[in-house]
Order: sequence, then C-alpha cells, then structure tokens
Amino acid sequence: MSSFTTHRRRACDEGLPAYARLSNLRSCLVHFAPYGFRATYHHLCVSAGIPRNLEKDPNSVIRAVEELHRARQLWLADEHDYAARRRVDEAHGFR
Repeated sequence: MSSFTTHRRRACDEGLPAYARLSNLRSCLVHFAPYGFRATYHHLCVSAGIPRNLEKDPNSVIRAVEELHRARQLWLADEHDYAARRRVDEAHGFR
C-alpha cells in the first residue's frame, strides 16, 4: 500500500489524466479522512469545487488534496504534541 505522500504527489501530477488524479485523491482519504471517507470526500468536492466533468477544472483536484494535506499536517502536529506530553507524564509516573 502506498503512502499518503505518494498519492498526494500523484494527485498533483498534471501529467496524469484528471480521473487518475482524482483516484489518487481518494487514495489519500484511505490514509487520512478526519470526517470519515465519504463525508471528507464530499467536503473536499464542495470546498475545492470539483466538477462532475473534471476536464472543466482539473486543478480542483490539486486544491482538494492540498486542503487535505494542510489538515493532515495540523493533525500530525497535534499527535506529536500529545505523544510528547505522554512521554513526560510517563517519566513522572503519571498514567
């Protein structure tokens, strides 16, 4: 299974057909979907303005995957902070 980063790169690759890029966006959602797969996909389609006919706006996939990437970066930072706090608490004997 490929990583979020790999699928993000492919979703932004303008050399790929638009529907292949959309497929890679959906693969990103397998790795990170904060509202669940369908709700997050729907949110991204609306916020990035992904049209039914991707040929009308192929860059909408890039907007969507970048929004998802920014949300993931925030989540990863929170996870890192939480893990650091847990290590400190465990060092002091707290559970």
